Amino acid sequence: MDPSSLPRLLPLVAMLACSRPPALNGDARALVYRSRSKVPDTAARQMAAAADGDARRRAPWREPNHLHAAGGPIGDGRDKYLFGETQLYLGEYEPEPGKFREVEPQDDAAMAYADALFTVQQLQRWAQRHDIAWDVQLGRARGRITASGADSAARSLLSDLSGKSGLSAEEAEMHRPRLDEKYRDRR
Repeated sequence: MDPSSLPRLLPLVAMLACSRPPALNGDARALVYRSRSKVPDTAARQMAAAADGDARRRAPWREPNHLHAAGGPIGDGRDKYLFGETQLYLGEYEPEPGKFREVEPQDDAAMAYADALFTVQQLQRWAQRHDIAWDVQLGRARGRITASGADSAARSLLSDLSGKSGLSAEEAEMHRPRLDEKYRDRR
């Protein structure tokens, strides 16, 4: 290959690198998600703003959902794949330097389930508004979220979290204010 042809190949390489959705990782402590197709930039901007607003209205257990883009930054005007993750488990934290506090496992499981439910509902709302579908993964469990809701695999993933918490979806959300107050020093 002629070295002078390299600059002409770079756009092709960049295009091919972004022609597939980003890979999901198998983190057992985080619900990861990605769009199944490229999303118009206007929709990406709306979803990123909604994620920021949701984080202000509903305090996350560990950290707010972050929406990222593959194929260019959000706001550049081009279609792109979106991806993100919700860290579900807190485990322990440092309320002040050098002092660590461990979260009771049942409390951590309850809040993890509540945040996973919230994230799935958020992805479904975005699927309905923007006509897109999402892949989700927690550990090795994978599923899909569309405008009509979670598929059986995603429902199974949520069911596993429900079993670990010992709570129904309604109970998990009802426990949130009490647990948020109990561990308020985590922020």
